[in-house]
Amino acid sequence: MKYYLDITLLPDAETNLGFLWHKVYQQIHIMLVEHKISDKDSEIALSFPKYRHLGSSDKGSKVFPLGNKLRMFAQTYEKLDGLKIAQWLNRLDDYVHIKAIKEVPNDVKEYAYFKRKNFKSPAKLIKEIDSRAAKIAAKNGFDLVKVKERLMESITKLEERSTLPYINLRSLSSDKLLSAEDRKKFLLFIECEIVTQPLNQIGLFTCHGLSRRSEEDQSAVPWFEG
Repeated sequence: MKYYLDITLLPDAETNLGFLWHKVYQQIHIMLVEHKISDKDSEIALSFPKYRHLGSSDKGSKVFPLGNKLRMFAQTYEKLDGLKIAQWLNRLDDYVHIKAIKEVPNDVKEYAYFKRKNFKSPAKLIKEIDSRAAKIAAKNGFDLVKVKERLMESITKLEERSTLPYINLRSLSSDKLLSAEDRKKFLLFIECEIVTQPLNQIGLFTCHGLSRRSEEDQSAVPWFEG
């Protein structure tokens, strides 16, 4: 990736960063879908320069783990310029600052893989408990009722399922006849891995602007200050 631009989110007393990330990222996602080069591939990559992983000691912290900056990458100036990002974010004009497109520094020494991480919710685990209990009981000769009780105990004892940063989004794949507000909500958990020698810097990304998870398909972006 040779060119980038930064979008700074500008919260105020009434609009917090979490809400802004939802609004900005939803628009960016729609934009990437509109400009995808195949069914599920984007040439545009996203990065979070102020990303931080929250540990257990950070519980209750008011610091938003994705920070307030979104960075977009492309192989050419024209690809970034052609997105007309300001038009996609025009309704959020008071809450974002879009900087000029720049060349990626020549002295980059680190690269980042930003990937989506999926978690099963306790509600989904409870829905599957009967089939899971039946399989475990049948395979091991255990009492079905006791297996189900054990599974339920493990589910109810689940603590916070992840300390990874996340963004609240609405699914674009939900029923297209539904309004944006009625479409399915989900949490986009984002994990980050910093490396010095990436396997692939010029690959394709998902329509969330993230790397794919498999080693052969993953793609890194330059990681630098600024």
